[in-house]
Amino acid sequence: MKNLVQIIIIASLVTEIVINPVIIKGNTYYYEFNEQGEGKLVSDEIEFETMGNAQDNIQYILECLFNNEEKLYSFIPEGVTITNILYINGELDVEVSEDILNYGGTAREISMVDQILATVFSYDEVNTFTLYIEEEREYLVEGMSINKYTRDKWKERIELIEKNGQ
Repeated sequence: MKNLVQIIIIASLVTEIVINPVIIKGNTYYYEFNEQGEGKLVSDEIEFETMGNAQDNIQYILECLFNNEEKLYSFIPEGVTITNILYINGELDVEVSEDILNYGGTAREISMVDQILATVFSYDEVNTFTLYIEEEREYLVEGMSINKYTRDKWKERIELIEKNGQ
C-alpha cells in the first residue's frame, strides 16, 4: 500500500510538470523614433515555455530578435540565422550567418551591435559574449568585433548611450 501511495504521488508530480510548463520571460531590443527622428533602444518582452536549459533559452530569444516577426524597427539585416551557439558558465559564443553583413554604414553597425548586446545581456546568466560570423569571420562590415564582450563593458556602454540621449 505504501508503494502505491508513493507511485500516485510521483505520478501526480510528473503530471503537474507536464501540464504546467514553466513560462519564462526574455527581452529583445529594437528601436523607437520620436518626431525629431531620434532613436532609442526599447525592450520588447517575450514570454515562452522554457526550452529546458539556458543555452536553448538564449538561442530562442536571439532567434526572436533576428526573425523580428512583429516587424519592429531593427538594424539587424533580414535573414540572419544562428549557425552555432555555445553557452558555458556565463560565457556565450554565437556564430551567425553571413547575412549579418548585409548593410553598410558605421551608425547602422553601432545600432545593430547595441541591439544584439542589449538582448544578450538582458539574460542575467550571460557574463561574456562573443559573436562569430560563419566562414571564420569575426569582424563586421565597418570593422567592429564583439569578442569576449563583458557585462561590465555593456553597462558602461549603455550608460553612455543614455547620457547622450540616444
